Amino acid sequence: MKNHFNKGLLLLIAFLLAAVGTFAQAPKYVGYRGGFDIGSQGVKMSIIGFYFQNNKLRYKLVYDRQETVGLVKGMETNGGKLRPADIQEAIAFVQEMMEDAKTVYKLTNKDFVIYASSGVNIAPNIADLDALAFKNIAMHVNTNMPAKTEATYGARAGLAREDFDSAILVDVGGGNTKGGILQKYIGADGRERYTFKSYNIEYGARRLSERVLKRTSNFEAYAKDLKGMVEDSIAPLIRSSLNDNPEIRSATRNIIYTTGGASYQFITWLVPEKVQEEIIEFKYDDLLSFYNMLQSADGWAEFETRKFDNIKDAKLKELMIRDHDKATKKVYNRDACLAGISLVLQAVKEIGNPERKTFYFTRDAYWINTTVYDLYKGDFQLK
Repeated sequence: MKNHFNKGLLLLIAFLLAAVGTFAQAPKYVGYRGGFDIGSQGVKMSIIGFYFQNNKLRYKLVYDRQETVGLVKGMETNGGKLRPADIQEAIAFVQEMMEDAKTVYKLTNKDFVIYASSGVNIAPNIADLDALAFKNIAMHVNTNMPAKTEATYGARAGLAREDFDSAILVDVGGGNTKGGILQKYIGADGRERYTFKSYNIEYGARRLSERVLKRTSNFEAYAKDLKGMVEDSIAPLIRSSLNDNPEIRSATRNIIYTTGGASYQFITWLVPEKVQEEIIEFKYDDLLSFYNMLQSADGWAEFETRKFDNIKDAKLKELMIRDHDKATKKVYNRDACLAGISLVLQAVKEIGNPERKTFYFTRDAYWINTTVYDLYKGDFQLK
């Protein structure tokens, strides 16, 4: 078992620096709340600041942190069950992050919520994760997060409000692929509202790559088998799920928002200098170029070892180096990244007419952020 607590002082300093930087430019927050997403690739924590603007309660992500744990990888090698070591490591990270956040943001256990994501909570022994959390930190893990609900929160968090009527979300995670659209309807009170129409399949970047790796001995064979599995087995699953909500394929839906680990690596490869931008536009051809790059050993090696010596802005260079290091060493390896981007490409092909659509990457489609807002918004009232 790794010792996750020997970095406490450094982590606390990092938190304080983040908080100082945030307060210099932030709204006047009336309080903070936190959420944990124990997902396919590891643990993510979000700290949300609540504030009022024009007499309406709003929220902003003020701090986030992610740590890698191979939960789905372990499931694929353990008959679909979470491995005890991965459960212990995930809860240890939750405990470490929570203690640091409590110190900086003056929070208690009741100010946090912990969820297992839809890609993880299908494990038959998911109750073991909840049991260890309760034993170690006296908190339960919510293990009932359906893929549709998760995607709904992701759409609310990541899609620009002006694009609700024309956008489609494509979210490829480590454990599953999901997404959909926000569709307008008129409520009983006569007001316009939105409902989420979704699609999902239980194959994500890590789960798919592990399946293919079991029967291949080198990367060339892996890439060939992966392509065949996506086209022959995955495509019909996506198609069938999309058939349940034909509006997703409507010609009026001319924008695609992508999110998830593979998309994160893609955008880090394409425009590393835009590390601070929340929404980034790109082209379908850019996705194809990234897919082709992954097929080349030289291309991946160049991506992994990229330097930013030509960047004059020292702060920007620091952020770019950190973001690049995270993308190439902590998100996915080459195998899983190729599987993830293959799923992105197949999803947009099944949606239809990708050459005619506008594409955006969104950093903020973290479903846990919107979940935290919904759960805790009743704690804050305008005085």
